[in-house]
Amino acid sequence: MNSTPLYKLLFRTPSLLDTLNLFQKLFESDELNGDLALALLKVIHRELGNEQTRDRSAYKRYAEAIETLRYHKADMLKQVVGDWNASRSVKDPEWLSGDIIK
Repeated sequence: MNSTPLYKLLFRTPSLLDTLNLFQKLFESDELNGDLALALLKVIHRELGNEQTRDRSAYKRYAEAIETLRYHKADMLKQVVGDWNASRSVKDPEWLSGDIIK
């Protein structure tokens, strides 16, 4: 029995739909917490922003995931949005700004 194809499947890079499926499975099994939701949604959002992603069903599934969080776990969604915004508003380190050089 040749098991090489099974190993290739095991160690392949997950697709966007794989990540969306993981998010859904974790949510359904009540294993999703705010930090994990944030991490997965960042990966999903980055992949959707990738120029190569043209699958409309992926956008629909992403919207459904956000809507599911909003409806069933509004407090978790608020935490995710707050953490997302906090990570995006981190200012550049002082040595990157032009204020130091005069």
